[in-house]
Amino acid sequence: MKSVRWHLVAAIGLVLVLGLAAQWMFSGGASSPSSSQVAELTISTYRSFVGKSGLGSVIIPLFEKQCQCKIRVLTQPDAGALLTRLEIDARRGQVSAQVILGLDQYLFARAQPYLEDWGSWLPSGYQGLQSDLKLGSGFVPYDYGPLGWIVDQAALQSEGLLIPHSLSDLLDPKWSRHFLLQDPRTSTPGLTFLLYTRAILGDSVTDYWKKLRSQWLTLAPSWDSSYSLFVKGEAVAIWSYLTSQAYHQSRGEGGRYQAVIFDEGQPFQVEGASLVKGSFQSQQQKILAQSFLEFLISSQVQSRVPHSTWMLPVLQNLDLPSDFLKVPQVKRRVWPDHRPEVVLKALDDWRRAVEM
Repeated sequence: MKSVRWHLVAAIGLVLVLGLAAQWMFSGGASSPSSSQVAELTISTYRSFVGKSGLGSVIIPLFEKQCQCKIRVLTQPDAGALLTRLEIDARRGQVSAQVILGLDQYLFARAQPYLEDWGSWLPSGYQGLQSDLKLGSGFVPYDYGPLGWIVDQAALQSEGLLIPHSLSDLLDPKWSRHFLLQDPRTSTPGLTFLLYTRAILGDSVTDYWKKLRSQWLTLAPSWDSSYSLFVKGEAVAIWSYLTSQAYHQSRGEGGRYQAVIFDEGQPFQVEGASLVKGSFQSQQQKILAQSFLEFLISSQVQSRVPHSTWMLPVLQNLDLPSDFLKVPQVKRRVWPDHRPEVVLKALDDWRRAVEM
């Protein structure tokens, strides 16, 4: 679905950027005006975003064509490394990029001291986003997804197990050594599961984790490493994104790999982009960076989100591909407290519970 408002605003913005592009350039931390040079913007993101099938590999060339500018991309292995680089740059007083892309709500809360507040500026198209995905000034969401359990139906039947529908079901002795989790200290999905259990169970969460520690097959360092074990048939179930079912559906495996909805509800992860504080060499470069954030929430980009990130678009009233329509609908959205002090306490309590 095309957004008339977006194209009108984008056209006005591009006229301004194009008119100034020949007068300035940002490269290597220095400003060097030249009529033969084009405007340049540096984006820091995680590696898979610009991989062969990643969203960035498609949309960055599109933006460069529209703005007649050059996008430089600095990559880190994952979102956690993005935050580390941001912190290092701030300590040394030399920023690497004007835009950071790929932080989720947990990392954004920790990164806020290094990010630009919008002030009076509001991204064009922002009003068209789902309201509960708006985390506040400075964060433009571009995709999101519910997390839950993905089960291997064939393995489930082979092991004689019933689909789990609540956190307590995972404590059943029959489920011992049959599911995979991620370490909350090194994995965002793992951290989400920890904070989800805390939001649902409250004061009894520590006791829950003491019992759960003998149940999982592996506490993997990352989502990637755990999912590779899952598809190899090492476990019956895995904590993952419910939209993983859509991925398998697209490969003709939807009958085998199914998403499970829990009675307690599902937590969500939101990914977004922000402007880096103190990174702009000119007002014109800041306008270009703002235009890129607006581009992320345009229908042109949002329509490409599902089959590029295998997450959901943040723009409302956007038609989803058929394989996403088969993913079970979430009955209740759970948004765990993601304030840095709450996260640190949850991790400390978790460590004491599982390492005893």
